[in-house]
Amino acid sequence: MRLVIKIGGSLAFTDFGPNRQYLLRLIPILRRIGRENQLIVGIGGGQFIRKYLKNVKNFVLSNEEIEWIFVDLLKTNVRLFSFLLNKKPIFDLTKVSRRTSGVVGGISPGRSTDANAALCAEKIKADLFIKLTDVSGIYDKDPDRYRNAKKLDKIGFEELKRFNKKSIPCSYGILDKMAIKVITRSKIKTIVMNGKNPRHIIDAIKGKKIGTFIC
Repeated sequence: MRLVIKIGGSLAFTDFGPNRQYLLRLIPILRRIGRENQLIVGIGGGQFIRKYLKNVKNFVLSNEEIEWIFVDLLKTNVRLFSFLLNKKPIFDLTKVSRRTSGVVGGISPGRSTDANAALCAEKIKADLFIKLTDVSGIYDKDPDRYRNAKKLDKIGFEELKRFNKKSIPCSYGILDKMAIKVITRSKIKTIVMNGKNPRHIIDAIKGKKIGTFIC
């Protein structure tokens, strides 16, 4: 299979850097998946980078300058995962082709790590795009605000568009606007799922009902 797996920064990184205990469980699973499939891994920022950027905003910088700093910080996460997985870092999407494997994160201002991972899925014509997050999937409304929010087990590409809301850097929601656009236009089968137990990634690839399936 051709797979893209996007790992939320909230899972892989703490306030102080890499979440070692989580990565010790995640990396062997990704290595196994990578041996059996074509795989691109996407990685987000996490609280460590977000707190760094919060302090950067105290200086007089343009939004584009701040985003370039964000992109460069994300490259450290990409480097870490590329070394751990023995895969090439992807810093230029124009070099991604049908047979590319590697690790992707930030590329340029104005684009989230979700969007970059989705664009990679589009370029390699992925059979499945998986986004690992710290919630169980996509809900009909914000579960942090509404106690009666219900998880959606399955939604269509057209229905996904209603979650296409305005976002800001470092706060993109469950899937950002561009990622939704890419997934919808190329009809990329996508699973949004809780990634706290990395073993569930294999279950999802095998077709077990986990998270929210977009198809």
